[in-house]
Amino acid sequence: MPSIKFSKYLFVFIFTFLTGFAHSNEKIVYLNIDYLMNNSLAGKSLKIQINKINKSNFENFKKTEKNLQTKEKKIISQKNVLSEEEFKNNIKEFKIEIDNFNSIKLKAVNELGEKKFNAQKELTQNVTAIITDYSSKNSINYVLNKQSIIIGKSELDITRIILKILDSKVKNIKIK
Repeated sequence: MPSIKFSKYLFVFIFTFLTGFAHSNEKIVYLNIDYLMNNSLAGKSLKIQINKINKSNFENFKKTEKNLQTKEKKIISQKNVLSEEEFKNNIKEFKIEIDNFNSIKLKAVNELGEKKFNAQKELTQNVTAIITDYSSKNSINYVLNKQSIIIGKSELDITRIILKILDSKVKNIKIK
């Protein structure tokens, strides 16, 4: 029986010893990255620029589609007037125009996606630099993303502080 008593004391000793490490002096905070990206002056500026480019592209594509539809109707209406070979040539040329339009449209969408990615990357780099600087000045060991936190004290949320710093340092990011 003395071994059972010894193991109980050993367990209590080890448990007490190890839980002492849980109360270390590590300073941990969290922030909402998505909120920063969407509500900072630079983030809002990016949204406006992207929406403007998107709207412009959409209007241009709509206009071109309308012209292509008109041209298609014209070709169809000439079916009985033109010779079969001329009609087939017109259809062939029209299909080439549609393919060109689709490739131009796809290229524009891809370019906008790449520009958006690069601008968001630049914003993320700015946010990371600000968080790094803030962490070193305030002796913070860990900064966690709020989406990873189930429960946390609101005093540990530094989102508003980082947002103020970000807005003072980066007001606008140009899409290139």
